[in-house]
Amino acid sequence: MPLEQLLVPGTEFLRDGGHVARRVAMHDWSAHPLGPPQSWPTELKTSLSMMLGSRFAMCLGWGPDLLLFYNDAYVPVLGVKEPTALGRPLREVWHELWDDVRGMAEMAMSGTATWVEDMYLRMERNGVPEDTWWTFTYSPVRQADGRVVAMLCITHETTRRVLTQHRLADERARLARMFDQAPAFMAMLRGPEHRFEFANAAYLHLVGRDDLVGRTVAEALPEVVRQGWMPVLDEVYRSGRPHAEQDARFVAEPEHGAPQEHYLDFVFQPFTDQDGSIGGLVLVGMDNTRRTRTEQALRRREAELEQLNRELEQRVAEHAQERSLNWQVTPDMLGVFDRDGILERSNPAWQQVLGWSHEELAARPMRELLHPGDRGAAAAARQRLHAGEPLLGFECRMRARDGSYRTLSWVATPQGGKFYCSARDVTAHRAAVAALAESQAQLRNLFETSFQLQGMCALDGTLLDANQTALAMIGASREDVVGRTFWDTPWFAGTPGMPERIRAGVLRAAAGEPVHDELELVLPDGRRVLELSLRPFRGADGRITAVVQEAIDITERRIAEEALRQSQKLEAMGQLTGGVAHDFNNLLAPIMAALELAADPAANPERRARTIAVARQSTERAAMLVQRLLAFARKQPLQTVVVDVCALLEGIGALMRSSFDPRVRIQVHAGADTPPARADWNQLEMALLNLGVNARDAMPEGGTLTLSARGAEVPGPGAPRALPAGRYAVITVADTGAGMDEATRARAIEPFFSTKGVGKGTGLGLSMAHGLALQLGGCLHIDSAPGEGTMVELWLPSAGEP
Repeated sequence: MPLEQLLVPGTEFLRDGGHVARRVAMHDWSAHPLGPPQSWPTELKTSLSMMLGSRFAMCLGWGPDLLLFYNDAYVPVLGVKEPTALGRPLREVWHELWDDVRGMAEMAMSGTATWVEDMYLRMERNGVPEDTWWTFTYSPVRQADGRVVAMLCITHETTRRVLTQHRLADERARLARMFDQAPAFMAMLRGPEHRFEFANAAYLHLVGRDDLVGRTVAEALPEVVRQGWMPVLDEVYRSGRPHAEQDARFVAEPEHGAPQEHYLDFVFQPFTDQDGSIGGLVLVGMDNTRRTRTEQALRRREAELEQLNRELEQRVAEHAQERSLNWQVTPDMLGVFDRDGILERSNPAWQQVLGWSHEELAARPMRELLHPGDRGAAAAARQRLHAGEPLLGFECRMRARDGSYRTLSWVATPQGGKFYCSARDVTAHRAAVAALAESQAQLRNLFETSFQLQGMCALDGTLLDANQTALAMIGASREDVVGRTFWDTPWFAGTPGMPERIRAGVLRAAAGEPVHDELELVLPDGRRVLELSLRPFRGADGRITAVVQEAIDITERRIAEEALRQSQKLEAMGQLTGGVAHDFNNLLAPIMAALELAADPAANPERRARTIAVARQSTERAAMLVQRLLAFARKQPLQTVVVDVCALLEGIGALMRSSFDPRVRIQVHAGADTPPARADWNQLEMALLNLGVNARDAMPEGGTLTLSARGAEVPGPGAPRALPAGRYAVITVADTGAGMDEATRARAIEPFFSTKGVGKGTGLGLSMAHGLALQLGGCLHIDSAPGEGTMVELWLPSAGEP
């Protein structure tokens, strides 16, 4: 049956309320403490009408037992609990969470709203315990007299985001460790001046310095300039072509210690920026000093052996070669091949790496151990050797005795019909490079699939990257926005004043300050409200290298909050209208009686005079009420003059001493630093008299009423934050009366709010003073506590301020 057919008079608040509204309408409430829905309190109906129409997950706890009501968006939160949750106490439905949220619920029911972000809760919504995280708020719901009757919860599950953040943090740490522990030395140089952007531990160890990042090569490593490498760097940057070296000699000059000679295999690889231009160079290589020295020693020894060949028998030469220390101890695989690929001689490193003995290796051509996928490349390399060309940096996979394959990097040269070679096991190095590439791909996937709007820009504001979530919000591709300044992109360009605001935030974050802001943006699909975070991104050395942007779309949350504020405004308007009508009815009654008596010619003259006098007093009180209403509304025209605050207080103090109960002691203290104020003398005097009357009424048994004045600067200690900067006259009215609790103090400036009882006050005194202070460019501040009296401060701009 459609919902409309289920509604009866008094249940119209369920209209358009979705699945849960239908549940409420069909539920048997006869035995429930609340009774049938048509008899529910107005506050409950209003709250349910607002909540049921919302697409944001919300629930309501009604009454002392927090009887649970919720909307359609909250049903998945309940899970298997949902069929029996409606109208039950919150502590029974969420019994496993009650100890965690009880304090916040009790605080909300006492009148204080609470809010928590990413709170961990172990809940049983699907029948088994599960770890979840939530961002939610508990807000008190008040009835017309201000008493809290319910608690409204607005919630959003953040489990996926929290778990993603945890995984990203772990992955970044793993990548950082992998990069720093890589056996190859690596560095990145940016720009034509070749400025270091990063360098791993192997590179820092190679050059003997640790302060490279941020400095140019010429500044940090002058030996590079002296050894003639700068023209090579310049040519690679200019041409965009990589440059590789094998066994290049480089003499490092450590900051502490003697120069050290190295032989390096490396490549200068240019990289491009987003716009396609050359951004800099990546330097990757291996320190082959030990291998090269071994090869040099081998060549020297072979030269010696050739000399011995001319003097001794071949057997003596072979015996001397076998005894070569370098041949025995080097970790590199040294050997001699014949033209058929048979390994005639090999050092112990071959068996250490591949597990085959010398006899097993010499019994067959080496190509039989090649990986099937590398045989074509190996045949081409063999042809070059047979043509007399040396072989440098050739890699292939060789089968070990245990069936696994090891990746070897070869250096070989032909000589005398033989091929002399040196091979190095680079299996671990290649696996580390592959793992690093895979990890980077995983990080990119996490970035692209995040529900947050994420991006990164350079320190000058140039956008470097943005994920698909952010791009989808403006219907743009990455190519449309990358390379542009962040504040000039479509996210902000359509909102007046927003580019300047974002530019200031990016510059603050680039200087090291995290920035959090709430923005209302005009986007292609309409207005959206975002919570934006800008934070500095630091490199391995702690220096800020970029600015990270993260944002969450909170449009729906703000729409719900605005609806709640509008409801509160309507409630305040009703209170104001009722108060005005009540007071004017009381004032018009004696006036109407006097008019009726004046129309009766037979009336007693003395009675007529008394009645007219009472009517005149009512007229004056009505005029005073209108004046206070205008002051409260801040629309009464003010005639501002320069007011001597000290003289005004002395006069008011004298008036109070002559008219107040003698048990009320009047004190006046005007500081010598009190500046004159610019105000309407009559209105200010009336406001202070009203404050004095309030203070007197708060001390029915007598006490001390203090009028004081002083000068103050804004900003300054104790100054209200909302005031413009400048000098102010601060007028204080303090008493030693009963004081006010927090709830009374919060409503003290509301129109017609009074604690004096019926007929003892209009409830506009503090409202008028508050309106006058705001109209003059100042403010009113109340400080009070039960049993400690009340202090009211009027902050008024001094006459010297514009």
